[in-house]
Amino acid sequence: MRTVQRRFTLIGAAVASVALLVAGCGTGPSHVGSAAIVGDTVLPLEQVQQRLDVVLKKEPEAQKLHDQRKLDQVARQLVTLGVQHELIEQAARREGVSVSEEDVTESVEQAGGAELASQNTVYDAATFRERARDQLLLVELARKYVDRMEVTFDYFFAKDNAEAVEKAKQVAADPEKMAEFVADAPRSAEGQTLSKEGQRVRSAESPQAAQSPLFGVPAGTVVAFAPDPSSAQWIVAYVKDRKTDVRSSGESSTEQLTPQLLEQIGLRLVHTLAGEPEIQVNPRYGLWDGTAISLAPSEGELSGYQATARVRQKS
Repeated sequence: MRTVQRRFTLIGAAVASVALLVAGCGTGPSHVGSAAIVGDTVLPLEQVQQRLDVVLKKEPEAQKLHDQRKLDQVARQLVTLGVQHELIEQAARREGVSVSEEDVTESVEQAGGAELASQNTVYDAATFRERARDQLLLVELARKYVDRMEVTFDYFFAKDNAEAVEKAKQVAADPEKMAEFVADAPRSAEGQTLSKEGQRVRSAESPQAAQSPLFGVPAGTVVAFAPDPSSAQWIVAYVKDRKTDVRSSGESSTEQLTPQLLEQIGLRLVHTLAGEPEIQVNPRYGLWDGTAISLAPSEGELSGYQATARVRQKS
């Protein structure tokens, strides 16, 4: 059994007033008192506040942030986890995937036990076990698909996020512009092309690539993101085809992949596997970032861009 990773430490949480975080929904989701809505499921504002109270009681670092009125990042993490949990639950039900309580217990014990492993995190003993189950479900969802996926896409590189998002919006409005941007893309200093039409990637051959947004969106989607977070260069891609039933020519690669990689692949797939439910977020917490699969504080801090291309009807 695989050890659950500890995630979302409290160090570095910053900026904004806790008063805004615990107030009711003046605007945003239609359900009063919701922190977020995933499809038809409401994440209650009260639940987020209760978990925030638990963190404040058990973590000295969180209390310092409370005193400084800087708890927004902690609250945003809690809402992120709540949305992810619901997506995982929905995906697991749709896919018929489950994990046993014995496996969850074993994984928690390997992490040092719920009490110890939840220290300096947004979890307590109970929610750490819930997170352990979620992580194991993500691994199993990834195992089901990692050898069977294939995406075909056109792409080009942009010099920065502003250019990438602007051109991605143009492609989403008119997919025929993709060919123009691909043709006009410059070459690298080594003379390599920075664009291509009809690129095809199979997850069985490139499992690392299965973590990317390219594998987590349906065909007909335009995406823009930074393949390397340390670089300013962004890629714009138009996903033309996406398959999940491709037969691998060799043996299954899942046993060679780490649980951490499988978890990330599962997280990338979870929104699609959940049936692509609409995600609404109380604006007091930010907005949903489909590229990062988490909440972003504002539109200017999104980690990427995703949109369904408008296909023109032929006359």
